[in-house]
Amino acid sequence: MAVRAGLVGKTKARGLAAGGVTSKSLATKGGKVSRQGTSTAMRASAPAGVQTRSKARLSREAAGVGMGGRRPAGAKVRASSQADSGTEKILTVPTILTLARVAAIPFVVLAYTREGPTNVAICTTLYVLACFTDWLDGYIARRTGTGTKFGAFLDPVGDKLMVTVILILVTYSAPPEGLCAQFPALVPFSAGVIICREVAMSALREWAASSGPEVRSAVAVNNLGKWKTALQMSSLGFLLACKEGCGGNAVLTALSYAGPVFLLVSALMATYSFLVYFKGIWKFMVNP
Repeated sequence: MAVRAGLVGKTKARGLAAGGVTSKSLATKGGKVSRQGTSTAMRASAPAGVQTRSKARLSREAAGVGMGGRRPAGAKVRASSQADSGTEKILTVPTILTLARVAAIPFVVLAYTREGPTNVAICTTLYVLACFTDWLDGYIARRTGTGTKFGAFLDPVGDKLMVTVILILVTYSAPPEGLCAQFPALVPFSAGVIICREVAMSALREWAASSGPEVRSAVAVNNLGKWKTALQMSSLGFLLACKEGCGGNAVLTALSYAGPVFLLVSALMATYSFLVYFKGIWKFMVNP
């Protein structure tokens, strides 16, 4: 009997101990649940800025960005691939306008080499539209942010191609009236100065591009170059319009005098602007 009583006592003690462990486990789980509920309540009652930072941290973790703001190597490769794929589109609206300006050059030449007022009108209209697109593509690129590296390269190339071709045309067949008739060497002289300046300026910018950012900044386009370009394009349009004479038209007669004068002034401005650029870059040429 005594042995049985002892066994019963041990069994009860073990039951009480197990009950204590179970109670402790329940208390622990209850504490966790209570702490989770308290944490949820604190987050809900936290200010908007704290909640935003928490969401941002969760977003970074989901994107694979650590607390230090570093992205794993695989994520960097994916971001680089996305950036590269985003720059593949080069046929934006400004670039298409520039390409259209270049494509119009053969048609301008074809119209200029044919006789008749209709061809003169076609040639002049195409040239005026080309000059307008020169302004329009830059305006659209700035307003919409659709400028590309290819467009930045092609735009000045298209301008120089158009201007050079027109200079050759008006030198080959200058207007038969106005100032060109009185001074036949005026247009060829101005055209030669402008073309030589463009060739020398291209070589100067090419050298500056290989000599560092400080040298490149010395040959950046300035306001003098913009005024020179405006005068140059205006003078060529005037000369195209007078290709077959004035026919007694007062406007064409005025253009036949203004065209050669504007072209000469633009040639002088081109020479002066080249000297300004060369002076700014000379110190980089003579210093080691």
